[in-house]
Amino acid sequence: MLTWPAIQQLILQGLPTNVEDLKSLEQEGSAFIVRMQKGIPNLPMQVGLQSVPFVGMQTQASRAAGEARTTFPTLTREKMLHLATAYFDSFNLLYPFMDRQSFISEILTRVSTEGFHGDPDSVIALLVFALGEMALESAQGDPLDPHQGRSSGTVSRPPGLEYFNAARERIGFVLTECDLESVQIFSMAALYYESCSRHVDFWRLTVSASSACQVLVTCYPIDWKSPRGDLIKRAYWHCVIMETGLHLELDLPLTGIIDLEDRVGIPIFNTPFCEADHRANQASHFEAHYASQVALRRLCANLHENINGSMTDTSTPDSSLAEGGPTAHSLKQLAAQLAQWRSMLPRELQWDEDDPTSFPGPPQSPFNLDPKLPQQSRGGEPMFSEDLDSNQPTNLYLYDVQVALLRTRYYYAKYMVYRPFIYKALHFPEQMTQLDAEGVAECLRSCLRWPLTFSPASRKKRLIPYLFCWSQNFLGILLIIHLTRHNPMLRDIRTQLCGPRFEREIEQSIALMLDWIRDLKRSDPIAMWCWNILQSIYHMDP
Repeated sequence: MLTWPAIQQLILQGLPTNVEDLKSLEQEGSAFIVRMQKGIPNLPMQVGLQSVPFVGMQTQASRAAGEARTTFPTLTREKMLHLATAYFDSFNLLYPFMDRQSFISEILTRVSTEGFHGDPDSVIALLVFALGEMALESAQGDPLDPHQGRSSGTVSRPPGLEYFNAARERIGFVLTECDLESVQIFSMAALYYESCSRHVDFWRLTVSASSACQVLVTCYPIDWKSPRGDLIKRAYWHCVIMETGLHLELDLPLTGIIDLEDRVGIPIFNTPFCEADHRANQASHFEAHYASQVALRRLCANLHENINGSMTDTSTPDSSLAEGGPTAHSLKQLAAQLAQWRSMLPRELQWDEDDPTSFPGPPQSPFNLDPKLPQQSRGGEPMFSEDLDSNQPTNLYLYDVQVALLRTRYYYAKYMVYRPFIYKALHFPEQMTQLDAEGVAECLRSCLRWPLTFSPASRKKRLIPYLFCWSQNFLGILLIIHLTRHNPMLRDIRTQLCGPRFEREIEQSIALMLDWIRDLKRSDPIAMWCWNILQSIYHMDP
């Protein structure tokens, strides 16, 4: 969208020094994004754990391998269990490619009794502990850089760095393997980097995970009906979702793993649940959220292919939006598919289309069988708050993030479906029809009150999936909203077709999106670049 002539004109009016950036973005695409990340300093290696040689009984396998294992005195078994629980109650609900029961009974038991070495179990354990610390600090800790008296931004040293550094010291010993454990290692290391807004490192390790997974799926016999086979399915779909997101948002190249979808199939979560996972699923419906995200990813990929394909398909005889662009008919079909996805969501995930910040599900029941579980039948009650200073009730199992992510990605997909109508209104206003104008209004209404920008979800940015994409998406929306105040065609459509709800809620939505970008600008070069553009257009203080 930043290559649209009308958008480039707006950006250059606000900040003329961006002319070279825009030329680079148009000519080089993803290379511009990659180069933008070059200025980020490496994570400090001097932050580490004090280690001592392991003294004690080892298994026969460890003795036969001649492993010189070490222990970390500050990392007690109780500490390990605490960090592992934090990981499986947070990250593993958003990205369920690890099995809690086997980790606790096998991996954690081994490293707590025999210490650590350069084996896959040790690396996996340290990464789980790093992300567990990240989850604890990001959900409960106070960030840095106050804005208007409110904490904003992120800490300079990421949580869990000492465990991550210990894992980095050992990861070279398992670098060339192509088994499930390697996919898990690369994926967890990628998630840690993404939590630190290190998008290029995240991308490179995501590619490593996808490449290892591709070899695993194509070169090794797998019993897909077994619990391990289902876990491989979940690891595969994690790679596909991450890789697709990077491709759609930053135009980074694909590895080809997506072509294996039919061979792998959809995971069915047939691994026997331990009690903790059962409770997490009852409270947050993470299985349903995950399956819905997979289905939505397919829709978004289809949308991207349809729009981009129409741009290069010269056989289309008559496009109603712009020369070489998608037709109104094709976009109507995509909108119908998205509406069908929305209607087929499980009951416990449903919400009122015009009230994206309320609790999901049917009206609240007067009975609650287990008082320890959050009630899921609170439909209509507010779940998110625009008051970023408010102390919202703690949601177990990142339930607020799961709900906010699913809804926000839905509204984002809806925004993308109707965005070509904005392009036509900006560049071919004389060709606009009533249907086109209604498409513009639908696009604008889809930008209202994205739950991800509300508290408490927006205060847990290190835990937000696809952190690389949101700042630039908010930038595009904020530029379009600004144009609705000044472009005659967009201004008339906003006034006549968007309705009173739009005018009531748009300023709130603008403020929350600006706050999101402000929050990340010190730690993420992409957010800083977006902030510099918006600062001049929206006349904000540094």
